[in-house]
Amino acid sequence: MKQLDYQYPLAPDWQLPVTIDASGRLVFNKDEVPELDTMTVLLEFGYAAKSKKKMGVILLSQPNYQAEGRECEQYFEPGQSGKRYVNLSAFDHLDELILKANDCLMGEQARLVGFRNPDLKQGPILIVAPHADDAELAAYGLYAKHHENVWIVTLYAGETLQKLDKQYIPNLDTKRDEGIARKAAIRHWNSMTTPLLANVPSKQLVNLAYTGVTVDNLHSAPHTEIPYGVSGCNPSHFRQWNGVPLANDTKGENSPQAMIDDLAQLLNIIKPTTVLVTDPEIDPHPEHRAAANALALAIAQSGDAPEQVLLYINHLKDIHDFPYGPEHVTSALAPNYQEFRQLKTVKVFSQSLSLATQKDKVVALDSMHDLRAKDRFEKKLKRWWKEKRFGYGYRYYGNHAYFQTHIKAAEVFTVVTGKDFSEQLLAR
Repeated sequence: MKQLDYQYPLAPDWQLPVTIDASGRLVFNKDEVPELDTMTVLLEFGYAAKSKKKMGVILLSQPNYQAEGRECEQYFEPGQSGKRYVNLSAFDHLDELILKANDCLMGEQARLVGFRNPDLKQGPILIVAPHADDAELAAYGLYAKHHENVWIVTLYAGETLQKLDKQYIPNLDTKRDEGIARKAAIRHWNSMTTPLLANVPSKQLVNLAYTGVTVDNLHSAPHTEIPYGVSGCNPSHFRQWNGVPLANDTKGENSPQAMIDDLAQLLNIIKPTTVLVTDPEIDPHPEHRAAANALALAIAQSGDAPEQVLLYINHLKDIHDFPYGPEHVTSALAPNYQEFRQLKTVKVFSQSLSLATQKDKVVALDSMHDLRAKDRFEKKLKRWWKEKRFGYGYRYYGNHAYFQTHIKAAEVFTVVTGKDFSEQLLAR
């Protein structure tokens, strides 16, 4: 059994040691618990899987609480032990809450940690999505709830096409350059249309369509223009539907500084109080890390720091099945076994999703061409065997793994102030 603790520099607004008794009840001083209706509450506990193959499950129950889906189930790693977190944010109080551990053990001593939820109603929300589908995967429920105040900017054209047989419609294009151009055009269209399903105003959608911008060239060669990834095009070719004009629309310069300038201009125009972007500490995708660094540079350049930055994770290194468990269960913090190197402290925000919103999210993901994976025989066989052996109850709405991992009853973010995000990320 591997001993691996989740490592987050959490800075809770409230915390309380608790005991988990033999019946699974939390024993604590009720007088020390604040009102929870505007808080995200996690239970930090000692976890130990019983199996090297089967996931551990924590089941939550409370008298008079009627679950509409599977939000009272939370899944954890097989073959591991260590510090973990259960998301308790679906409950408006903790009285008579019972935790039942299946295929795992919970340590007796635990800790409640609470975080005041960011006020998302006070101003515009800007979601920075590296690619079409990142905003939906991470935050469809959040942006559907706050659609009138939401802006979404997609940074990259997302044109990468390894082979022609990977194109969305088989045999449509016979030359790789044609397939690349079509993929970029389709992903552009996806980014500008899918948010309409959640009633995000079209004028608040922006696609910048850069290619080749990395963390390295953002810092070492920001003014050097990069060869564009789509033959015969530049970023201007994918901006005809943007809701706001930007300085680089006519120039079409494909450089790191042009991306920073566009983001800085958007911060000045929108003046968001909240910005969402990929987590630069945990998400390993190179363009996701570059997105966070570009935002930090844009905040410093613009002078318009948002009150808070919400960080999301759509990729994990060597882990492809988080958030764990079947569709519609709840998740908490993503696996992270390394100390943070840049951000000093983080808070946590959990956005609960109704079952209806989760199903709407399925439709949103289905509208993204890049998530239309082929249903190979090997995948069908693997799914059948997994269900037969473990019986987790997956629904398999789509062939891509994201239809299972990201259709959950909560979207969970870490939170830092805009000032800290920019200053700490740029302290190189």
